[in-house]
Amino acid sequence: MTTKEELLASPLEALEAVYRDAPVRPAPAACFRGRVLHRVDAALARSVVGDMIVAPFDRLSFGVDFARSCWFFVHPGLRMGRFRVDPGPSRWRDTGTLRLRYDGSRLPIRGLLYDEVKPLDDGLCLGLGGVQLGPGRGDLFWFLLEALPGG
Repeated sequence: MTTKEELLASPLEALEAVYRDAPVRPAPAACFRGRVLHRVDAALARSVVGDMIVAPFDRLSFGVDFARSCWFFVHPGLRMGRFRVDPGPSRWRDTGTLRLRYDGSRLPIRGLLYDEVKPLDDGLCLGLGGVQLGPGRGDLFWFLLEALPGG
């Protein structure tokens, strides 16, 4: 089993292997706090535009509430991006995953947003955050999600 501490200490190659090899599990029904692990080694992720997209996640507390189908910054009550969970093939890696689709959101950039999450157990997920572009272009950063107590 992979732990939060192991994910925090993992280099990019290890995150890739965990994500690829973990089985697809159903979406959890809890609220999770997120943490950026690493930027993906890709041109957009290293660019100024990539910095602008990833900076809020680097600087602010964020999370995902699967029970309410939304993500938030700072506090779970400050819900922002509504999503639907769509199990299927990853856009960016050769694996199955849970795709977070923002087409039902009212965010002005909903057509650009795209994330993937792989639950590792009931309290821990590994995810890829990015935008709706192909492999090596839209995948920007790795993040972990840890279930909030009572979440």
